[in-house]
Amino acid sequence: MLGFSKELLSKEKDGERVLVYSFALVMLLGFELSYYLLIVQTGVTQFMHSDIIALFPLFFGGVLGTYLSGRKWELLASPIHKISFALALQLILSFFYPNFNVFTLFLLGISVGAVAPLSVYIFKQKQILELVFGLGIAYAIGTYFFTSYVDSRTEMAIIFSLVALMSAIVLKGYDLKKESSDSNLSMKVCFLPMLWIFLDSHLFESLLRNSALDIWSYNTSLIIMFHLIGLVAAYFMRKNAYQQHMIGFLFVCSYLFASFESLVFLAVVYPFVISYYNVVVFSTLIKENNLYRLSIAMVFIAWLASGAGLGLALTKILY
Repeated sequence: MLGFSKELLSKEKDGERVLVYSFALVMLLGFELSYYLLIVQTGVTQFMHSDIIALFPLFFGGVLGTYLSGRKWELLASPIHKISFALALQLILSFFYPNFNVFTLFLLGISVGAVAPLSVYIFKQKQILELVFGLGIAYAIGTYFFTSYVDSRTEMAIIFSLVALMSAIVLKGYDLKKESSDSNLSMKVCFLPMLWIFLDSHLFESLLRNSALDIWSYNTSLIIMFHLIGLVAAYFMRKNAYQQHMIGFLFVCSYLFASFESLVFLAVVYPFVISYYNVVVFSTLIKENNLYRLSIAMVFIAWLASGAGLGLALTKILY
């Protein structure tokens, strides 16, 4: 009887530990992605007027940080330790926002770039629900504060970094063992995610530069709602054989609605497809068991594809 009670108590503790780790994963992804959306992608970029030359240290640091995340760190072998170190650096740099110089901008790129593949790597294939909740937090926060002044987001940068860092610390005893030992990523697998992120980045940056296409100032609640609907749809339809065709079709619709300046339709379709394709991309990435291969893939997916989209948006060729 005593042995049964101990076993039951042990199972209860294990269950509580799983819930704590799941919550920490959600908070880490949600607030780190919020940091990227509001501080890096829109905050720093808009503060520097999308000057590619001025932003190059951030881009170069991001590529370098993403690559280094997959390499061996002498004193910080565990991915959790790497994340904690990168987030601590990000927290320190957040106090300088938005007045970064070349050096601090480069360090910010390294910290954000390193966290990206590491935070994906620690998710497991069975944790898609945690992934969806994390994305939901990020898109809700990112959309709600999107219209805030970019030079007054210092407190956000500090709070987001602090929450993400505390979540990483909670994950100290987290089991990082993957379900599969097979490598999943190849250039063929990465092509569609790169294409989607390129299309997303180009359209997003184009919308930012056209006051007639401002969907965020007047449709905040609608955008948040369809971000969340897109996440729910992707969660329940993630094994749909036609999801790639649907994502492509929705991107075509988004570009058409932008061309015709149909803001309400754009505020419905564009957030939906962003959420939907990101669940698909993350679900693909978390299957990779090799951190180095994941880091290389994310250099192309997260940085080169989005950078190409930004660069093309600045030329206004497609618009």
